[in-house]
Amino acid sequence: MRVRPFVAVALALSLALVAGCNADGTLRLPTGVVYPSITPVAGTANLTVDTTFTFEGTPRTLSVVIDGALYAGAQQAEKSVIRFGKARENDWISDYYPAFVFEKHQDAFFSALIGQFRGIRDASGLDSDRYVELMTAYAQSLEYRLDPQNLSPKFPVETAAQQAGDCDDKALLLGGLLAREGYDVAILLFGPEQHVALGIKADGLEYGSTGYAYIETTTRGLVGMPPDSVGDGTKLSSKPQVFKLGDGTKRYGAGAQVSTILATADAAKKRADELAGRVKTADTQLATLKANVSDLKSRMDGLLASGDTAGYNALVATYNAAADEYNTAAEERNALVSEHNRVVAVHTYIVEHLDDRAGTFAYLAANPL
Repeated sequence: MRVRPFVAVALALSLALVAGCNADGTLRLPTGVVYPSITPVAGTANLTVDTTFTFEGTPRTLSVVIDGALYAGAQQAEKSVIRFGKARENDWISDYYPAFVFEKHQDAFFSALIGQFRGIRDASGLDSDRYVELMTAYAQSLEYRLDPQNLSPKFPVETAAQQAGDCDDKALLLGGLLAREGYDVAILLFGPEQHVALGIKADGLEYGSTGYAYIETTTRGLVGMPPDSVGDGTKLSSKPQVFKLGDGTKRYGAGAQVSTILATADAAKKRADELAGRVKTADTQLATLKANVSDLKSRMDGLLASGDTAGYNALVATYNAAADEYNTAAEERNALVSEHNRVVAVHTYIVEHLDDRAGTFAYLAANPL
């Protein structure tokens, strides 16, 4: 899997933008930036999109009717920024991603999709934090798909309609949902690694010095859980640029529980590795002890067969001691295996329940490491 590079080519515009002439006869051009926008294509049929994903161990289904004219217009829209006049080279960057998220023609689409999420929230009694996790699970469930022919981001309506996208596509969709629900979110752009993630304000989960907790949308993961690597194994080591989406103020408040889960997962993995090493050592020791017991048994059987009862009896105490040593070592080895399996079960539970922070935290409380 390969992440798509961030591209927003600034184009020079030399069309009918002339506002007049200066006193010396030179052309006077307006200064500004044109951001990506959608012009609906009339006459295009609507489409119904049903998306099923798992949240807290339960399948959830969203069904949204997407305006065909909106979708077609989004697909045909120019996705690059156009600079003209004396607009400085980097003036557009901070507003580039928000332009995709808050494009006005998508308001009805977002309202319909959010209505579906609110229905699940109310029916399941989700609090504000689990509501964030619900929408995150949805975005993560969409297929990761890179379009090598079109490297620009997609409008969120395109990603939802296609049920697929790459890192910036899925981050923009999730960011648009959370921002409209009042959360303080931002795009995190890792330039050198050519990766995009979403950030959300959260207590105790700040990623680097960004001021935001990390949300990965290309794969399953808890809110505040950066991946070990992205794409084809790329490690995230650069300091990301931060582009706030909207003016939301709500925060994700389950940071302490996420920190506990992640710390437990890390400790479980280290403990399992250590126990696996001790089991391997115990197995080697057991093989030696078993060979010693087998050798003594063979010698005793030979003595008994030859009628040397005295020689046989002389080895009984030695054999019994060796057998006791083997049995004790076997019990200790089995105890190590049992503990290893218990620790692995804890780690496995965490890994298999990344869509259920609340349930995982409760599980760990009942099954401490």
